[in-house]
Amino acid sequence: MKIKQVIKAIFTIILIILQLLSFGFFSYSLFLYKGVETFYRIYGIIILLYLFILMSYLLLKSVRKKKVLGFIISIIVTIIIISIECGGYYYLTKIYKSIDSYSENTNEYFSSLVTYDKNLKDYKELKGKTIGIVSDKNDIEGYILPNELIKELKLTDNNKIKEFDSTIELLYALKNKEIDAAFFSRNFADMFYSLEGYENIKEETKVLYEGSKIYESNEEDIKSEGATLTKPFTMLLIGVDSSKDGVTSGYNADVLLLVTFNPKTLRATITSVPRDMYLKTACSGSNYRRINTTTWGSSSTCAVQTIERLFDVDIDYYAKINFKGVVQLVNAVGGIDVDVPYSFCEQNSSRDWGGNDTVFVYEGQQHLNGEQALALARNRHKPNDGSSAGSSMNEFCPKLNGGNRNDYTRGKNQMKVILGIAKAATKLKDPNQALDILTKIKANFQTNVKTSDVLSLYGLAKSIVLNDSANLVNVQRMQLNGYSVYRYVYDPVSKSYPAVTIPYKGSINDIKKEININLGNSKTSMVKTAAFDLNNLYEDTVIGQGRYSESKIAVLKDVSSYSVDSIKSYAKSNGLSLKFIDVDTKKEVSINNFSEYKFQWQDEHPDTILSLVKTLTIYVKKKVVTTPTTQQTTNNTNTDNNNNANNNNSGNNDNNSGNDNSQTGDNNGGNNNNTGNETPTTPSTPSEPEKPTEPENKEGE
Repeated sequence: MKIKQVIKAIFTIILIILQLLSFGFFSYSLFLYKGVETFYRIYGIIILLYLFILMSYLLLKSVRKKKVLGFIISIIVTIIIISIECGGYYYLTKIYKSIDSYSENTNEYFSSLVTYDKNLKDYKELKGKTIGIVSDKNDIEGYILPNELIKELKLTDNNKIKEFDSTIELLYALKNKEIDAAFFSRNFADMFYSLEGYENIKEETKVLYEGSKIYESNEEDIKSEGATLTKPFTMLLIGVDSSKDGVTSGYNADVLLLVTFNPKTLRATITSVPRDMYLKTACSGSNYRRINTTTWGSSSTCAVQTIERLFDVDIDYYAKINFKGVVQLVNAVGGIDVDVPYSFCEQNSSRDWGGNDTVFVYEGQQHLNGEQALALARNRHKPNDGSSAGSSMNEFCPKLNGGNRNDYTRGKNQMKVILGIAKAATKLKDPNQALDILTKIKANFQTNVKTSDVLSLYGLAKSIVLNDSANLVNVQRMQLNGYSVYRYVYDPVSKSYPAVTIPYKGSINDIKKEININLGNSKTSMVKTAAFDLNNLYEDTVIGQGRYSESKIAVLKDVSSYSVDSIKSYAKSNGLSLKFIDVDTKKEVSINNFSEYKFQWQDEHPDTILSLVKTLTIYVKKKVVTTPTTQQTTNNTNTDNNNNANNNNSGNNDNNSGNDNSQTGDNNGGNNNNTGNETPTTPSTPSEPEKPTEPENKEGE
C-alpha cells in the first residue's frame, strides 16, 4: 500500500507541475495579443488560475483519502485542462509568430552574372573582359552583393569593372557589347522581357554565375509618424511580376494599388496606377521612368515615394505580394466569386502555355481558383493583337476574343479579385485555415505592418465578421488616366521610343481630392439633388476616368531644317543654352547664318521631353571654298564670249553678262557672299534621326 501511495503522490505532483506549466505558457500566449479582448483575456487567466488551484487541491486530497474514483476523475479533468491550455498556446503563438514574421528585417537576395556571349562557359573565362554593375550603393542586388561576389571570385584581377548610373543603361551597354557581362537580379528575364528589343532575353543570354546572401532589408521606414490602423490610413499594395517565388529580388511592380481606409466611416478608396505611366520617379533624379520599374533596386521605397509625390499623400504602410502568392492566397481561402466581364485564356503563373498550363476563364458569375483569379488580374491582350501574348492566345484560344481589354480594364479586374479575396476571408472560421494561409504565402508576401498594428484591427474585423457587415464597407474605385506618347517621346536613357503613358493632371487632381476627403483632410460637398431612370440603371463611377483635355507634353524639336535665326529664337523661347560646335576643331563657334558652315546634326535627340533638356548643341562643318585655276579662268572666259556671241546672233537682247550668279537667294536664312563666277553650294539638310520601327505591341504582360 505504501508503494501505491508513493506512486500516486509522484503522479499527482507531475500532473500539478504539468498543469502549472501549461497554465503559464497559455497565459503568456494570451498576453501576446495586447489590445484584443483585454477583459476576456484577463478574466480567462483568472478562471484558469482558479482551476489550477482547485484541481491541485482535489488531486492532493484524493491521494491522502485513498479514493480511487475521485483520483481518476481529478486526473481526467486535469489532463483535459492541460490539453486545452497546450492547444491554445500552440495556436495562439503560431498565429502570432506567423503574423510577426511578415515584417522580418532580413531576407535572402540573389545576383546573376549575365552575358550575351554564348561562347563563354563560366565566369572564369572572363579574363580581360569588362564587367558592369550599377552605381547605386543602396541597391543590394545591383551593387552591394555584386561587389562581394567580385571580391570572392577575384574578378578584379584581370577585368575592368565599370559602373552605370541606372539598370537600363547597364542593360543597353550589355546588349550593344559595350561591356562583356553584367550583374543583375536573378529575376532579370522577368524584369526586361517586356522592353523593346529584349523580348527573348532569357534565350539570348547566359548566366555565368549566380550568388546569394542574407542581408538586412534596405527598405526604409516609410511608416508615417503616429500612423495606426485605428485611424484613417494609407497603404500601397504592390503586385510583384515574377515567375519565381519571393518578393525581395528585383522585379516589375505590375500592380500598384493605393488604398485609403477610414475605420470610422468604413469607407475605402482603391486607386489603380497603370504600369506604363511615365513620370519623374523618386529615384531617377530628373529623368522619366515607367512606374513599374521603381522596384528594380529590390526595394519598395522608390515606388512608395513616387506614389506619395504623385498624389501628394503620406503612405503609412506597404504590402507586396508575388503573383504566385496570389494563386496560393486564393486557393487558401477556397476560391473567390467574381463576375467575369468576358471569356479569355491566359498563361499560368509560371508564364507557360499549352496543355494543362493554359488557363481558361469564362464570362459570367464564376467561382475562380488561384490560377484563374491571377489570369483575370493579368489579362489585357486579345488573340493575335500583335503582342507575343496575343500570338499565344491565337494558338490556344482564338475564339475567346471578346471584351474591351487594356490596362484600364485590367485595373478594374484587379479590384474585383482583391474584393473577392477580402469577402472570402471574412468567412473563415477555422484557425487551421488562417494558419494555412499565413504559412503558404509567407515566401511571397512582405509588409511593414507590425503585429501590433494588425492586432489593433481586431475590434473592427470582429464587427465585420460577426455582423456580416462586409457589404457595409463602401469602396470607391479610382483609376489614374493618361494619354499615350508612343512614337512621340524619345527616352534618352533606354535610347528608344517606349510604349508609355503620360498621366493627365486632371485625373491626378480628381484622385487627390477624393483621397483627402476619405482621410478626413477635407470635407465633401453635399449632393442635394438626385435622379433615377429605370431605363438607365445607376453605375458606380470610377474617379479619375473623366474626359480631360490637355496638351501633350512638350518635346524637343528637330531643328535640322531651321535657319540660324530660327534656331536661336527656338532656343531662347524654351530657355535652352545654345552652342554651335565645329566638328573639325571640336570648338565652339559663333555664326549668324549658314553661309560659311553646314548643319551636321543636333546633339540632343529630337522628341526628348523638353523639360529634361537644358542645352541645344548644334554641330556644324565649315564649307570648302574652291579657288579657280588659270586654265579654268581662261575656259570660263571663252565660254562667256561664245555665249555672248550666240545670244547676239539670236537677237536676244537680254542683258545677262555670262555666268553671273550674284543674285543667289539666302539659303536657310544665310547670305552667300561668293566671289567670282563660282556658284554657291546650298547646304544639305540632314534627314531626321532614324527612329526604331514601331512594334505591334511592346507593353508586355
